[in-house]
Amino acid sequence: MAEICTFNPKHAPETEREQQVSFVPMPAVSDKRGAIETPQDQLLSEIWKGYTHFQNGDVIFAKITPCMENGKSAIASDLTNGLACGSTEFHVLRPEGGVLPDYIWRFVRQVNFRKDAEAQMTGAVGQRRVPKTYLEQHPIPLPTPRATADCEEARHPQRPHHHRPHPPHRHRKAGGEI
Repeated sequence: MAEICTFNPKHAPETEREQQVSFVPMPAVSDKRGAIETPQDQLLSEIWKGYTHFQNGDVIFAKITPCMENGKSAIASDLTNGLACGSTEFHVLRPEGGVLPDYIWRFVRQVNFRKDAEAQMTGAVGQRRVPKTYLEQHPIPLPTPRATADCEEARHPQRPHHHRPHPPHRHRKAGGEI
């Protein structure tokens, strides 16, 4: 995945730290919906150190058991001021090269991917984690234009086009009347 993602980036050092940002502890991410559901607002200066940094458009992926196996991952969106800090038990995948976050999110949500990641976990029982190197080295098929379009359609479904029926065709009578 290293060809299409930056892993665990930090906020730029010059980022204004006296602004409100989203704080995302592990329980704020739904393993059912795959979404951040209950972020809290905090001053960035209070959570700059000791937490994982991410921003709108990043994919967060739980690296610790049992959260990873349960599918805790989300696309960061609607964050306060576009920024967040959260649990250190998240890996952050920042898409590059025009790859959509939705494509990466759908890939890491797959049961087969998570089963493979589980087999690669390191650490003691109950504190096992997916290593960053596993994600970096894991192959991911590059999305085709069709897959990209499918992801966009899934994220932003268009309403069906409702065509107004044409009025009944009226024939002109001789003399110009309808």
